[in-house]
Amino acid sequence: MRYGICCGIDSANRALELGAEYVELGAVSFNGLQPDWDPLPFVGLPVETTNVFFPGAIQLFGPDRTPYDEYAERAISRAAEVGVRVMVVGSGGSRRAPQGSNLAEMDAAFADVVANLQLIADGYGIVMAPESLTRLETNVGNDLGRLARLLKERGIAYTADSFHVLKEWDLDHPGSDGPTEQHWIEQLPFAPAHIHIGDLPRDYPKSSDPMMQGFAKRLKELAYDGRISLECSLGELETGLPSALKELHALFD
Repeated sequence: MRYGICCGIDSANRALELGAEYVELGAVSFNGLQPDWDPLPFVGLPVETTNVFFPGAIQLFGPDRTPYDEYAERAISRAAEVGVRVMVVGSGGSRRAPQGSNLAEMDAAFADVVANLQLIADGYGIVMAPESLTRLETNVGNDLGRLARLLKERGIAYTADSFHVLKEWDLDHPGSDGPTEQHWIEQLPFAPAHIHIGDLPRDYPKSSDPMMQGFAKRLKELAYDGRISLECSLGELETGLPSALKELHALFD
């Protein structure tokens, strides 16, 4: 297992000094909307994964739909140049469907978009791995299990984000003790390509938290042994990151 952190480039070096094994930056850092970019800030950084992917200026659905192929080619090629291996597609604003849309059809359409992205990424040895988002962030791809299966039909991987699964559960089951074992099985039907982790308030996970224990148990059942990125509040980086990494080791090692 490799433990990293979602952060900005300004805090990347300090996060590595504090124990992160890699950093996960926003793909928008590569300035894919513009023909030129400066790779120098990324030299020497283990930027193994990225998140977000699409900037808000790109809309995938509806009357304001915008072309994305040129942006995607630039973003993916530049990511490969700095050593990225997995690119998460979150981008709630970009993938939001217009009111009144058939959301089942929109989930499938989003999976088709990612399949197109993977065709580009194949040329650079990069895996595209979308994540589910909560209904508070977007209306497309809220159910991780459904999204994972739609992606698998197209030969695409997925990212499992613990906070998003927990938040969706909490919206449907307020005040409960968290997802059942069966729910984790349904939400992670097979091994993901990547992990984002945070607890229900979106703080760093605690090994004593039954919700985090359930998530870790399911990943162990699936023999997951890849990267886990902290995507959560740490408080002060200097104290929060070492504490978070200690909890990750307790949960997964």
